[in-house]
Amino acid sequence: MTRKAVAWLAAALLSLAAKAGPAPPPASAFAAVPEMSFVRLSPNGQRVAWANDPGGSPVVVVFDLSTGTDLKRVQPPNARVRDLDWADDRTLVVSVSRTLTGAATTVREQTYEFERYLALDVEDPKGSARSLLMEHPDRELVTGANLERLHPEKPGTVIMSTYQYSETSRRSEIGSRIAGGRRDSGWELALFEVDLASGKGRMIESGSVNTASWILDGAGRPVARTENDPESRRFSILAKDGAGWKTIFSEELDYEFDVLGLSADGRSLLIRSPRGSERFKIWTLPLAGGPLALQYENPHFDVNSVRYDRFTAQPVGYWIGGPDPHTVWTDPRMESIQKAVAKAFSGKSTSVFDRSADYKRIVAEVESSSSPPVYYLVDFGKGSADIIGEAYPSLTDVPMGTTESMSYKSPDGIEIPAYLTLPPGVEPKGLPLIVFPHGGPYARDTADFDWWTQFLATRGYVVLQPQFRGSWGFGADLYRAGHRQWGRSMQDDITAGVRELVSKGIADPGRVCIVGASYGGYAALAGAAFTPEVYACAVSVNGISDIPQMAGYIRERDGDDSQAYRYWQDLIGNPSDQDVIAFSPSRAVESIKAPILLIHATSDTRVPPSQSRIFADLLRRKGKDVELIELPGEDHWLSTSRSRLTVLEALDRFLAQNLR
Repeated sequence: MTRKAVAWLAAALLSLAAKAGPAPPPASAFAAVPEMSFVRLSPNGQRVAWANDPGGSPVVVVFDLSTGTDLKRVQPPNARVRDLDWADDRTLVVSVSRTLTGAATTVREQTYEFERYLALDVEDPKGSARSLLMEHPDRELVTGANLERLHPEKPGTVIMSTYQYSETSRRSEIGSRIAGGRRDSGWELALFEVDLASGKGRMIESGSVNTASWILDGAGRPVARTENDPESRRFSILAKDGAGWKTIFSEELDYEFDVLGLSADGRSLLIRSPRGSERFKIWTLPLAGGPLALQYENPHFDVNSVRYDRFTAQPVGYWIGGPDPHTVWTDPRMESIQKAVAKAFSGKSTSVFDRSADYKRIVAEVESSSSPPVYYLVDFGKGSADIIGEAYPSLTDVPMGTTESMSYKSPDGIEIPAYLTLPPGVEPKGLPLIVFPHGGPYARDTADFDWWTQFLATRGYVVLQPQFRGSWGFGADLYRAGHRQWGRSMQDDITAGVRELVSKGIADPGRVCIVGASYGGYAALAGAAFTPEVYACAVSVNGISDIPQMAGYIRERDGDDSQAYRYWQDLIGNPSDQDVIAFSPSRAVESIKAPILLIHATSDTRVPPSQSRIFADLLRRKGKDVELIELPGEDHWLSTSRSRLTVLEALDRFLAQNLR
């Protein structure tokens, strides 16, 4: 090559580099577990706590706002931090979990996620944390407990519920009960008053073998409980009646009926249900007995839940669904605070994350689809807003993809909501497309910052997140339409989104890959199996490949009359039905043409690793292009930076090989 040609080539390469813009951040910037999560303000507003995970070792940090220094840093041993909250100004309650082997069972993959609550005295120089309630020998094999009331009437205590063995309720013991076991095991959901200093609990109320949940008043006293009877398939609500209980509601099991808590006057329960209408609404059910009455509805969107104040346990707002979920506050003080914060951070999504008891200080989370969360301490007395920290500091001011809400028609005419993220600095024409269905499937996406989506967008991919039927928050009709539609109409909704973007010229029809985790992993494999002409590749992370085998795993693990197995049968289908069997990707291996990447955590307690291992073997036997990557010791949620980095690097390589 002549010197002139070399100079021309160098100039051309420099020109291309200039047009391409700066290189995107490394995968490690997106894979890092947020440096701040579960940011919580103490009741007096003088301390703030959060969790982070530097180098795969979770740490709880307590920061003293008055001195500007760390008061305490604690590393829970061999556990992952799942939540934090303040019981009082010096006691932080830490929710942790670890993956352990459960009781003896014939299930081959007998791992369970054991959840525990720890009480941390932040002024104790020794820094030790006490386990609450679950260290009792009778509860060693119970996987977890519920923190029912953090601020009950009695200081120095919390109210918790967990399964308690009752000899009188046992009809014929069949083994240790791990949450959701058989009705005749003798285990009952009971309420305990737990001393924060000692960690010991005193039972204050016992339910029955069918008790599913408790409803407490602001003082922490039980006023109602719910019951699920697997034999009669009835759902009942019982109200406290002196020393006993009376049934105030009983109907056939309804998956659209949720008891959320008490009304503001303490006389009724608040219920979330559409009650035959097109949207989820909030209803009241009198504790004294009587019919349901409409309490609140939004004229356009579902009411997803009721927001309760953490100090008073009073309802203070409604969480509204739709493409832009938000809170409608009924507490005037919280409404005023939200308006002030939203005005200060115009153009961003703002959430009042936590507050002091006197309302003078709050923690605000500020983010958008293209900017990661930043946490601010807002002091209304001083009129200041100071940054506490950032979730992803290495991604500050990095060009990100832009996310917009859209919708399109499914083949049968149903309107499917979706989020579309376009890569930065690229004209949206003929781009490689990543279809990214969410997990659940009874869940949803939002337009907030998402580390998966933005990683893909910064690599030049357009990302479609379809809110297929079964997704919640977009109306009862869309939710109901997902029942028993795995691989069928739910999958058609996803495929229709691809065709919509191709018809608009945004996506290149020859460069489409479907990527998902959990149910999204199933959808990815189903896309490759049942619409092989649509996808150039598919990636499943902790996904399901065989529906009957997955149902059998749940049945053997939890019992054939457990809530988990009943839910599977009712909403997904009987695993022996031919329609259910036929829509397992493992039963359609022959039709798969695209390369498949399978990634699975070895300690996944939701979807067993065998779902990917067996599927990989089936594909190999048929000479298909498949790669299986296992993540040692990782859980279903990819809780460590190390595993997330493995996933993103493998995904980046796989997509580059198959789409570019």
